[in-house]
Amino acid sequence: MTDDRHPGLHVLDLDGTLLRSDATLSAYARDGLNTLLDAGTALTFASARSAVAMRTLLAGVRLTLPVAELNGAFLTDLASGHRPDHRTLDEPAAATALAALAELAAEPVLTTWDGSTDHVLHGSCGNPALTWYIEEKRAYGDPRLGTYDDPRAAVTGTCTAAVIAFVPDGDAKAAVTALEAALGDTAGVMAAANRYVPGWTEIQVAHPQAEKGFAVRRLRQLAGLTHQPLTVYGDHLNDLPMFAVADRTVAPANAHPDIRARATVVTAANDEDGVIRYLLDGGTPC
Repeated sequence: MTDDRHPGLHVLDLDGTLLRSDATLSAYARDGLNTLLDAGTALTFASARSAVAMRTLLAGVRLTLPVAELNGAFLTDLASGHRPDHRTLDEPAAATALAALAELAAEPVLTTWDGSTDHVLHGSCGNPALTWYIEEKRAYGDPRLGTYDDPRAAVTGTCTAAVIAFVPDGDAKAAVTALEAALGDTAGVMAAANRYVPGWTEIQVAHPQAEKGFAVRRLRQLAGLTHQPLTVYGDHLNDLPMFAVADRTVAPANAHPDIRARATVVTAANDEDGVIRYLLDGGTPC
């Protein structure tokens, strides 16, 4: 069964796009997603969040396709936990990232996978953004949380999905430049202002192909829809790679200006459930 009103694959970002500004999914959006999925719409999600968080946020959504988690480091089936694809840092790249962050006096958070179990490992949480990052996960009982004594030892013999640090906004540009110089083409470096803790920028180091553009192309292959249109929905700069490979691009009114400029359609804002209203209206701009 397919939905003739919504051909091809639809891939939605979460924070700032589908979720409201308090990082929740409204009952209207949840019901709307299930209406679309029950009608046969090929629909899934690509987010910087983990599968653990996505299971909580999307509880009750009758999803059948894998999601792209951690900006595409993993393609994961939320129901079973099976990962049909992953793009993770090798040990030398992870070690280089840690050395560069140590030079910047930036405390890292490590997201690792040993082939069966995920871990999010942190140190003393020495700034408010890092504290928020860990406490948010603790609030929904994230089973991955743990601490490290030595971050270098923590990335040895395992797959590192992401090395994350938070720096003051004014230091972010220099930090990204230093990391890019140290890592070269062995890793990608992304930076985005933290929408929940103003004044702090989140910097993420990941595999060069752990980005949403590569991930949505793989999702399209897994869904058997390579010859069908791809529509993506996003609001922030980490969505630009998937905007670059899509046939149609949709952004809510609250999106970053660079995203709105590249959008085929701009809907009502996330706090008005603009993206879901657009989809339920059959693709008519709000």
